[in-house]
Amino acid sequence: MRKIITQLKATVVVLTLLLVSTTSGYSQTTVWNTMKSENKVLKLSIWFTAQEVDKFLSTPQGMNEAVNWCKKYGATKVHLEAFGRGLYAKRETLIAARDRFRKEGIEVASGVTTTKFGKDAVNGGDGAVEWTGSQCYTNKGTQQELQRLIEYTASMFDEIILDDWYFTQCQCDECIKARGDLSWPAYYTSLMTKVSRERVVGPAHRVNPNVKVIIKYPQWYDQFHMRGYDVVGEPPIFDGLWIGTEDRNFEYDKNNLGYEIGYNAYFNMRWQATLGVAKGGGWFDTGGTRTKVTTYMEQARHTVLGEGNTMILWSYGGHVGAPNKMDALLKEYPGLIKLAKIVQGKPIKGVHMVKPGNSEPFEETWLLSFLGELGIPFVPASVVDEKAKSAVFTVHALKDPDFIDKFQRIVNKGTPLVLTDGLAKRMADHPAFLNNANVTFLPIKGSPKTVLNLTREQIKVYRDKLLAPFEIKFDAPSKVELYLFGDNTFVVENINETA
Repeated sequence: MRKIITQLKATVVVLTLLLVSTTSGYSQTTVWNTMKSENKVLKLSIWFTAQEVDKFLSTPQGMNEAVNWCKKYGATKVHLEAFGRGLYAKRETLIAARDRFRKEGIEVASGVTTTKFGKDAVNGGDGAVEWTGSQCYTNKGTQQELQRLIEYTASMFDEIILDDWYFTQCQCDECIKARGDLSWPAYYTSLMTKVSRERVVGPAHRVNPNVKVIIKYPQWYDQFHMRGYDVVGEPPIFDGLWIGTEDRNFEYDKNNLGYEIGYNAYFNMRWQATLGVAKGGGWFDTGGTRTKVTTYMEQARHTVLGEGNTMILWSYGGHVGAPNKMDALLKEYPGLIKLAKIVQGKPIKGVHMVKPGNSEPFEETWLLSFLGELGIPFVPASVVDEKAKSAVFTVHALKDPDFIDKFQRIVNKGTPLVLTDGLAKRMADHPAFLNNANVTFLPIKGSPKTVLNLTREQIKVYRDKLLAPFEIKFDAPSKVELYLFGDNTFVVENINETA
């Protein structure tokens, strides 16, 4: 064990150097050449909304400024949104911008944001937080317009990403009639899977056989199915998957559930990769970070730690107006690139944490984001691993119809386990499983966010038990994250505002 500790200490020294490295002496040419040469390891892309395409890229001056901005900050790829928020960007502007960027050695793709077209949704919510601006996809007119905007985009570009407004919560009379006896989540997921196949991917491929249509999922892992995102059946229809890795200031909105805390981004990347879908990169923005550059930078780090090979910045207008954040990102490129080289291709190791696809969170919504802030290195999974060295089980596990049998076998092996009180309550008919020395209970009491209030000493009890099989001890307060990679690498990230 002494040898392993020595290796880990050496690795930490290296990682510390990576994350404080600066590029203050970099010239624009150096940044550009570095990002071009490391393109396969880590790529930076900037998204232009349809409105920004028409505003910034329709004149020679605006086009020149955009090219220079990309080269200054090392963006080797751009996404030119062909439709978004009710606007079709002008075809002539899109084509001219596409060709100019390509001439400058910058990759070009497109995207769409499916809002403000067809029939607006009459939100019902069904337990999910309501968002205004989504559409009614039961409506044939909406489906036809969706197909039209997809075909418009595919006629000009070989790559299209659907921004994370491709969902519905509509409960209008038309939807109520079509739903029949199905639950709303069951109806939404069935509807959106059918629409994806018949109105999005199929038509795009017919217009352009070379086009890749990619779906981008937001951070809502506990509410995907409530809004029509079927993470089991839908992604295989598409040609790729992008993940929202947006972090926010944890207390940036007193009415916010706080789930967009740092680990949420990493969990999204790693968990969705277990669903058997080819993952591309992460997508983040300046929203909810206010003036805190530290929170903005967490998004880049969590994208890389999640093994994302591309960072898409949304969007050009917002980032042009946030030079402090772009300068901070610029300075950290060398560290991010080196971190990507250390992380990519290495298996993650640690404590098993399962969330089957489309599983119900019940009263433990977003708990998995908060658990990751307790300094416990988790291995997110979508199926129960009976060979895990240790595990934390939440109510999500009950989506697996064989969970009770699997749990019994795991307990009988002597595996250290932590169960939430919500799961224990639902397993009350199996007291023999629960009254076991290997089982410890974590009280959530219906308020997942409060686990962050656990003291350092309280966290240590759970952490020591779960890490014992790995012959590792770690001591830190809440909101300090621990990650294990391969056989001899670990990463620690502190997202507190204090040292």
